[in-house]
Amino acid sequence: MFIHKRLIISTIFFSTLFIFDSCNENPFKSHKEGGLGGGREPFILSKYFGNPDWHPGGTWIAANHGDSLDTDGDGKNDEYFGGIWLVHSEIGTTQPLIRGFGSPAWSPDGTQLSMEAGGNIFTIKVTSLEPAEVDTNTLFQLTFEGRNFFPCWSPDGQWIVYDSNIDDTKYDIWIMGSNGKNKKNISGESDSLDQGGWRIPNWSLDGKNIVHERYISGGDNGPEISVMDTMGQNPVYLTLNNERSDHYPRYSPEGTRIAWYAKPHVGPPAIWLMNSDGSNLRKVSPDYAWRFDWSPDGRKFVFLYQNYENQDHPGNGELWLINIDGSGLRQLTYFNDNSS
Repeated sequence: MFIHKRLIISTIFFSTLFIFDSCNENPFKSHKEGGLGGGREPFILSKYFGNPDWHPGGTWIAANHGDSLDTDGDGKNDEYFGGIWLVHSEIGTTQPLIRGFGSPAWSPDGTQLSMEAGGNIFTIKVTSLEPAEVDTNTLFQLTFEGRNFFPCWSPDGQWIVYDSNIDDTKYDIWIMGSNGKNKKNISGESDSLDQGGWRIPNWSLDGKNIVHERYISGGDNGPEISVMDTMGQNPVYLTLNNERSDHYPRYSPEGTRIAWYAKPHVGPPAIWLMNSDGSNLRKVSPDYAWRFDWSPDGRKFVFLYQNYENQDHPGNGELWLINIDGSGLRQLTYFNDNSS
């Protein structure tokens, strides 16, 4: 049994992690681990935006970001802040929230974040959105062994699902109480197709199912989108035997649809949409759309645009908005580094 305790994390240590990321020799190299979801995708410079998660209230979006701040009021940015930021969902203004963490996921009531740092999962209470404030005394570490990523809350806020390699060479889907207790691996090996790893889980609105990536043993397509119940039973592949690798599935707010981003064998990725039973698959975003989230009303997506073939493309590394029918595309954030 793990010993759970509150941890006050050194901001200097985690800031160093983000700065190291941003100074990577090859910032667009492919990763298969390290919290990027097991898929082959570009490693994004930390000054850009990533892993957006829309607050239930609709006004703010939490996202990974790194930027400089003006701490002495002289009009020049003089301090780097890498971690989770809040982005206004209409006008794109930003404010720093917590340093050194990533992969934010809002609790159903919007009062807490689950997040990841150093391969472990934490929670913290968010006491204000305007201005952005957290209660550092509530920072709580939930995992202590292995590498653990992509937390997602159950609809009732009592559980968190995530992926972990704690007892295996591959990643499995785990659930735990929101207090870090009662951890359970709900992945299985009964189907010979299921032996390539299970990742990036997302809970259905009714609390009965978990959609996720599954890597197919011996397959060349990369992961497929699969759904199972919360005990890991009754698996159904929704995108099996297509010509794309399928990543980052997320249920719509009302639970009747699933969106994900797909990377074809030849060509750039984009966001796709289907009914929750796997029917009516269609592409809904422009090319080079990566990590994304639904708006709380289910009408829009916010997504990271990353054209890795043209790093100078306008809007690269920024968050964009689009209606779920593909209309209304517009850039939300505009990175501007005024550091001296």
